[in-house]
Amino acid sequence: MRRDVMEFERVLTYFDEDGDGKISLTELRSRMTKISGDFLLNEAEIAIESLDSDGDGLLTLEDLIMLMESVSEDEKLKDLKEAFEMYDNEGCGFITPKSLKRMLKKLGDSSKTIDECKLMIGRFDLDGDGVDMMEFERVLSYFDEDGDGKISLTELRSRMTKISGDFQLNEAEIAIESLDSDGDGLLSLEDLITFMESVNEDERLKDLKEAFEMYDNEGCGFITPKSLKRMLKKLGDSKSIDECKLMIGRFDLNGDGVLNFEEFRIMME
Repeated sequence: MRRDVMEFERVLTYFDEDGDGKISLTELRSRMTKISGDFLLNEAEIAIESLDSDGDGLLTLEDLIMLMESVSEDEKLKDLKEAFEMYDNEGCGFITPKSLKRMLKKLGDSSKTIDECKLMIGRFDLDGDGVDMMEFERVLSYFDEDGDGKISLTELRSRMTKISGDFQLNEAEIAIESLDSDGDGLLSLEDLITFMESVNEDERLKDLKEAFEMYDNEGCGFITPKSLKRMLKKLGDSKSIDECKLMIGRFDLNGDGVLNFEEFRIMME
C-alpha cells in the first residue's frame, strides 16, 4: 500500500510545477500537452471539474488517487471481460461445463471431466441455474417494448427489423408459434432461454462437424489412425500409428477401429 501511495505522489509531483501540493488548471494543461500533444483548455476544465472533490478548482493527491484507481478498475474489468469471452467459447453469454472443459483442454489441462467442470462452476453459480440470467433478461428487455415481461408478435417483428432489416410478418408468426411454450401467442423469458440455448447447440454442432471434417482428411466419413496421425502432425503433435490406434480405441464404441461422427462428438465432450 505504501508503495502505491509513493507512486501517486510521484505522479502528483510531475504535474505540480509550483510545488504547492495541488494541480492547477494551467499545470494540468501544460503537462498533458507535453504527454499527449495539444490538450485544449476546455478539456482541462472538464477534467478539473469532474475530479475536484472540494470545489477549490485544484486537484489534490486524494483526487489523483481516485482518478487512477478508477482507471485501474476499468482496466481490470476490461481484462476480466476478455478472459470471460475466452471461456465463453460457445458465444452464449455464459460459461457452461462444456465450454469450461474445452478451454481447460486448450490450456493444457485435459484431465477434467464434465462432472468436475460442473463442480467447479457450482462453487460460484450463485443462482444455481448454471447460466447468466441477467444476460437473458437484458435480451428480453430489448424486445419487450411495453415492459409487460413478454415479447409480442409486433415487438418481435419491430426489433428484428431494426437488427436485420426487413423481417416479414409470416417470419415473426413462425418464430412465435415455434417458441411459444404455453400457447398465449407471447414469448416469455423461459421461451427465450430455450431458443438461445438451442441456437448455441446448433452452432456447437456445426463447429464439431467442421472439426470432424478436418480430421477425416481421407474423406471417408470416419477418422482412421492414419488420418488422425496426419492431422496431429499438422498441429505440431507427432504420434505413431500405434499411439493413434490407442487414442481412437478409447472412444471407438462399436469396435471397428475408426471414429464416426457420433464417437468423435463424445470424445470432444
